[in-house]
Amino acid sequence: MSYLVLARKWRPKFFSEVSGQDHVVKPLQNSLNKDKVHHAFLFTGTRGVGKTTIARLLAKALNCENGVTSEPCGKCQPCTSIDDGNFIDLIEVDAASQRGIDDTRELLENSQYTPSTGRYKVYLIDEVHQLTKEAFNALLKTLEEPPPHMKFLLATTESEKIPITVLSRCLKFNLKKISEDTIQQRMIDICKKEKIKYEDNALGLISQASDGSMRDGLSLLDQALAYGDYNLTTEHIENMLGTIDINYSINLLVAIFNQDKEQLHEALKEVDELYPDYSLILNSMASLLQEIAFKQVTDKTDKTINLDIIESIAMNQEPDLIQLLYQIAITSKRDMEIAPSMKEGFRMSILRMFSFSINEEIAPIQTLEKKTVKIQKIENGSESQSKNNNNRQSETKPKATTHVMNSKTWPNRVNEMNINGTVRQLASHCSLESIKDQKLLLTIDTMHEHHLSTNRVDALKNYLISNYDSIKSVDIALKSNDGRTLAKKRSEANEEQKIMNQSRIKTDPNLQQYMELFDAKIDEES
Repeated sequence: MSYLVLARKWRPKFFSEVSGQDHVVKPLQNSLNKDKVHHAFLFTGTRGVGKTTIARLLAKALNCENGVTSEPCGKCQPCTSIDDGNFIDLIEVDAASQRGIDDTRELLENSQYTPSTGRYKVYLIDEVHQLTKEAFNALLKTLEEPPPHMKFLLATTESEKIPITVLSRCLKFNLKKISEDTIQQRMIDICKKEKIKYEDNALGLISQASDGSMRDGLSLLDQALAYGDYNLTTEHIENMLGTIDINYSINLLVAIFNQDKEQLHEALKEVDELYPDYSLILNSMASLLQEIAFKQVTDKTDKTINLDIIESIAMNQEPDLIQLLYQIAITSKRDMEIAPSMKEGFRMSILRMFSFSINEEIAPIQTLEKKTVKIQKIENGSESQSKNNNNRQSETKPKATTHVMNSKTWPNRVNEMNINGTVRQLASHCSLESIKDQKLLLTIDTMHEHHLSTNRVDALKNYLISNYDSIKSVDIALKSNDGRTLAKKRSEANEEQKIMNQSRIKTDPNLQQYMELFDAKIDEES
């Protein structure tokens, strides 16, 4: 008696059995209920998520003897024939092997004939992206206006390779990866029906390794059953997948947090004796650190095992340290590729975590103090800002008084001023008109009048009076000519640089050679 693999034996026979693709199943059932089914569908997604399965279920629903229905009966001749793969009006085409224009023409020539036994003649083209350009072109007209008895169901893992002319003629459904919980629950149901003994954690490891593919998960389950003699234990699955017990990762993290050198040495020694894939251990540590960080922020965790250790670390370690160790774990995977060996690269990443944890004992306090100062500035607003500015200004005052202040040196003085943001913009567009009897008169061009807001003007006046003994009062007047300003000086410098660049373009032989070689042009405004 031939053995039927689990992925085929437990392929869904009804829409209600499809796992994790409700966003696709629901609109299909709605269109079937109203008997308004499009003539062409495109199902996309990674391997093993249900593209071909849903296409076959749609073919069953269209040809069920009970009529077009949102849930085929599964008992009539068309339904059972489709399940067995011998329904004459469901033509399944493998585009990987039948990709040429001759194959497509033969397919289309037969499409004109009405169904033999069913209600619709359904063409299911798998991996449709592998059709040639000529084959796609031959398919276009029929795909847009097929006979009323004909339906096209296309499936692909690489929809970006399909011509836009084909995409525009189909209803496109993107099937997503299936969650680990959904895959695990499906495997639990299968194990119960097959009367297989299992450990929840063992099935959890398989679902995690399946990477969102139900078929991959069931194939791994088949492999695990053979490996463990139909007894699914965590130890068997870890050995089969080449993973190690998560407790080894926990031991390493605990040694790091405790700053226990002996414990760290023993933990590394235990790991080395397993001859593991070191990148997988870093993955395991990164996952643990993510759960710890999640617990610190939300006070919740998705883990059901090792919950006590996650909660303990989350309560006793600083969030900044957890974030730092997580970053080290994921970036060290890249560094391990260029290390003398994977083992040495792994050990160096662990030692890096250990050394950073030593310094972290005082770092969180410093970080919090800095944040407190920043928050105080925000809460106190402009009054606090002005007070702090005055303190800094008084510190720099002796230095500022040594500079000569006149119309020629004004742009240089502005460049040296300890001011920021919009106040600096105002100063850079002002020119010094006169300074007499400790009264400073500044002018600004009328085109820059928008800089004269009360807050900016007051801030600039306060700065000048506080930092220059020769100034007791400041006035700013509008003038049609902006005179010598810092902004104008910079503009002139930019213009000079632009002229020099243009000159270089015309005289640089290397640049001219590149322009001729690539038929290129220089954007002179850049």
